[in-house]
Amino acid sequence: MVSRKKGKPSHDTLRDTLCQWDLDHLDQCHDQFIARFKQNRGPRKGNIDGWRVGAIDGVELFNSTSRSCSDCLVRRNKEGETEYFHRAVFLQKVGGDPRIIYDVEHLKPRDGAGKDEGEITGAGRLLERTKRHGRLMDIITADALYAKASFIHQVLNQGMDAVIRMKEERRLIMQDARGLFDHRQADVRWEEKDADGNRVRVEAWDEEGFKSWKQVKVPLRMVKMVRQTERIIIVGGQKKAEIEVIERWAATTCQKEAVPTETISKMAAARWDIENNGFHDLKTYWHLDHPYVHDPTAIEAWVAILVLAVNMVYSYFYMHLHHFRDRKMPLKEMIKEMKEQIRWAMPKMNHTLWRPG
Repeated sequence: MVSRKKGKPSHDTLRDTLCQWDLDHLDQCHDQFIARFKQNRGPRKGNIDGWRVGAIDGVELFNSTSRSCSDCLVRRNKEGETEYFHRAVFLQKVGGDPRIIYDVEHLKPRDGAGKDEGEITGAGRLLERTKRHGRLMDIITADALYAKASFIHQVLNQGMDAVIRMKEERRLIMQDARGLFDHRQADVRWEEKDADGNRVRVEAWDEEGFKSWKQVKVPLRMVKMVRQTERIIIVGGQKKAEIEVIERWAATTCQKEAVPTETISKMAAARWDIENNGFHDLKTYWHLDHPYVHDPTAIEAWVAILVLAVNMVYSYFYMHLHHFRDRKMPLKEMIKEMKEQIRWAMPKMNHTLWRPG
């Protein structure tokens, strides 16, 4: 409780407090939340065909040409100016609600080197950190940036499998798979709906046992997916049918007997959850990209507090309240409604916030 005589803390007080925050205590708070989330079987909710899936990806928090700190990464922008920025790697539950953020790792500048840390380095530390939570996921999905042998080995060493999007046509394993798939019909076909309700026809080629990627210590399974999406577009005031064709590739350590082709396709698509339901929401509604204080400790403390708040809000709504989902109400509308209810209830709650005298 806060004394009425002292009032609310000033901006300077909050800034100085963040700069001196105990980061270990925040880690303990996060660990307590994850432990309770596991206890309530949260990782099992919103799974993909029974598999617990997490996505890993990096995001730039913010940048500046005038302010910097000891943990800033450095680059040159298009105007040739020195730009200071912060970047972090996130690990998030994907596939269904609640999409909890399991952990965050901030990238650091390299001492005595001309190049800052890459996402693969940060992702390795992140996977090691996540071990303290126990088994949260069965499979990790990632973008083509993570198509590195070292990352695949790190995932395998944690007792998980990887589903990684593939783009680079020059890779020998991609050439081998394409040469094999081009000479046969699709192995699996199915239909589904996209987020906008459009009809999507999918053809997939699936083969395992590829050893062309010499740096990877296990044979890999390659999956090629061709998606044909039927859309109605408006041209000159007239409705016109359009078919969009997209080809996607994925490499995975999952066995065909355990994880069907259609499930691999869902997991590869679920990687976008960390972009659409993770980074987008954090920056749009939670102001992740605003540097309130440009100090290494303050930045890590602010991000950790934000992640803890986001996780608790999502857990409350998606694991405790259910009626708004049945009514198809957007989450932000529910939050606005709760804020309005709290505003009218505040006069009755003052005694819980303010100490007399």
